Amino acid sequence: MEDRNILNERNLKKAFSYLIEKEPLFKAVLEEKDYEIKLFNKRKGFEGLVGLIVDQQLSVASARAIFNRMKELVKPFTAEKFIEVSEVELKGAGLSSQKINYCKGIANKIIVGDLNLKSLEKKKDSEVIEELVKIKGVGEWTAKCYLLACLKRIDVWPAADLGLMIAIQKLMGMKERPKQLTIEEIAEPWSPYRSVAALLLWSTHDKE
Repeated sequence: MEDRNILNERNLKKAFSYLIEKEPLFKAVLEEKDYEIKLFNKRKGFEGLVGLIVDQQLSVASARAIFNRMKELVKPFTAEKFIEVSEVELKGAGLSSQKINYCKGIANKIIVGDLNLKSLEKKKDSEVIEELVKIKGVGEWTAKCYLLACLKRIDVWPAADLGLMIAIQKLMGMKERPKQLTIEEIAEPWSPYRSVAALLLWSTHDKE
């Protein structure tokens, strides 16, 4: 994958300049943060994908607490080890039955060789999304967040994210919360740095 497509310190600086030009409202956000924003970091592979499934429809704090408890049960955090952990133990860590099924399904796919997450690293964003959404429990939000948080792609826009909708409403002073299609249109001019725009917006909407 070319360096310009990856979220790193050098590209982050380019992105800030570009985004301020396209959306002057970002300037105040960046100044308030001293031009430093927290990246959305998750490990590549099985651990990162399971982490994103845990994150679905939960607050950041709740998801983090559940995932930390899971990591105590699954050592090392591999598909093979995950399968060995009982449903009772995973439920005790706070994972719902539905999410346990999703994660066990992913683990089984990896073990039998039907899913190779390493191979995604060299694929285009659209190909990664297309492959991931075939997996039960992985929708477009999870696939896009895998691109952003695990593969560090620089132009990803998880338009279904409620936090982004709330942040855009606040930033732009909208009376009503915008819908997914609206924020997709709003974000179009921010390409090829939509991942950075998402990080900036998340930083204004308290995700903790």
